[in-house]
Amino acid sequence: MRKILAAALALPFIAFYYVSSVIRRTSARRVLKAGPLQFILVCAAVALLVSGLLLGLPAKQAAGVAPPTFAPLAPQAEALQTQSNLPLDVAFQVQFTKPMNESSVESALTISPNTNVKFEWDATAQVLSLAPDPHWEPYTNYLVDISGAATDQEGLSLAQEIHTSFQSGSPTAGTITATETNGDLTSPASAFQVTFTRPVKLSTVVLRLGISPQVAVTIVGDDPTDLASEVFTMTPKAALASDTTYVISMADGGTDAAGAALQSVAPLQIHTMIAPAVVRFRPQDGTTTYDSNQPVSVRFTVPMDEKSTAAAFSVTVGGRAVSGGTYWAEDDTVLVLTPRYSFSVGSTVVARVSTAARSAGGLHLSAAASATFTVSKPRSTSISFGGAASASSPWYASEVYYLHLMNCTRTGGWVTYGGACSSETHHTLPAQSPLTLNAGISNKVSRPYAKYMADTQLLDHYLRGTTPHSRLTAAGYPSGSWGENIASPSSSGKGGMIDVEVFYQNESWCRCEHYFNIMDPYFHQVGIGVWVSKSVRVSIDFYG
Repeated sequence: MRKILAAALALPFIAFYYVSSVIRRTSARRVLKAGPLQFILVCAAVALLVSGLLLGLPAKQAAGVAPPTFAPLAPQAEALQTQSNLPLDVAFQVQFTKPMNESSVESALTISPNTNVKFEWDATAQVLSLAPDPHWEPYTNYLVDISGAATDQEGLSLAQEIHTSFQSGSPTAGTITATETNGDLTSPASAFQVTFTRPVKLSTVVLRLGISPQVAVTIVGDDPTDLASEVFTMTPKAALASDTTYVISMADGGTDAAGAALQSVAPLQIHTMIAPAVVRFRPQDGTTTYDSNQPVSVRFTVPMDEKSTAAAFSVTVGGRAVSGGTYWAEDDTVLVLTPRYSFSVGSTVVARVSTAARSAGGLHLSAAASATFTVSKPRSTSISFGGAASASSPWYASEVYYLHLMNCTRTGGWVTYGGACSSETHHTLPAQSPLTLNAGISNKVSRPYAKYMADTQLLDHYLRGTTPHSRLTAAGYPSGSWGENIASPSSSGKGGMIDVEVFYQNESWCRCEHYFNIMDPYFHQVGIGVWVSKSVRVSIDFYG
């Protein structure tokens, strides 16, 4: 058999070789004539090949097989909605695996406790929505049963009956808020919003939402069609009064868009911000300054918005703006301008703040304010030296003398190298009231610490594992406002004390720590200790 099959397979190739050799040995004209013969030979070869292949196949009878059969699948179902906290106006859904006979399902369905529902089917007839009519009762457990009488569109019953349940949720709740606040205060320009968890009709809110003391308002919902509004904005037609308490409330008794009763809405109590006002200018209106480098400042009743207030603040001489640097102090309640150039003696300076200035809470200045002062020739006064020393305070005279020097600087003067208090200054912080000498702080804190530094020839704020604050606290002065300056002058006499104060004054350009402590408005008392042993040391403790 194998030999016959091999011979049959070889015949076409022999024929092809023969035909090819004939073609190669003929001319073009003879090739055209030999075309039919070649075709007949090739066809014969193919026929022989096919015959050989068929002869080589084994003989076997084929048995017939019946096509498979399938039983139709019965429909099944499952609940689609969450089993708890279903909103009172949201349908409960059941999903089937096959298109259903809708009327059979509706007839086979029961719900307990009994309530009116609307049957809503999707386009595939596989999702049934049980829509409450008009709404579910709050906090209720509903049982849904579908018996085997429910069939699909082919007439097959459910594979198994459906027994499921769901828990209805809470009534629609609401919250009232103010739109413009700063900390615990509300802007008089604020609107108010009540936000519900489900849609509510505008008429329900308009009838029940109000403000006391009563003001005229407009109320709008976030859905112009009034079908799905959940956020309602109440806007006063005029600004509220400043520094006033208001209560925004919604009366009970309303319903949501589905007709379910609303939960009680907690009222909102607010207090409006105080409109900013100017306390004073420095120099004050109508006064004369003897400082040709006089800083000009304005103090406000409340912290201000830095950008808008700086733009609204101007200082002019003869109608021309005075250039210089501005900065804020005392928690954004004081704005200070330090002139770039000295004022000419005899000039009149005008400081103004327009109503464009705003508080940190966004309220504009209640009224524009201005002050005018004149610049006169600088003058100076001498500073006396003296004081009764004791065994515990041998350099008391120097301590009192330094207090006078420091208060010259603090109250707006400038200590010269000759020890005079000049009105011509280089201040960059506003003047403050003078400090009083506290004998207890001097005796218990400043002088003992100055002695320890002089004895050890050290100069540091944190010796013996202490801090300036801990030393004051241990002595019975635990205030939150404290500070300390220390120094090591060349002598304990007048010259040494002048050197200390001039050194501190020279920090005014950067408002650095020593100068800042001297000018700090939160300090009202000071203890001073001067001691001489192996070195000279000065300790100054500020207390608020």
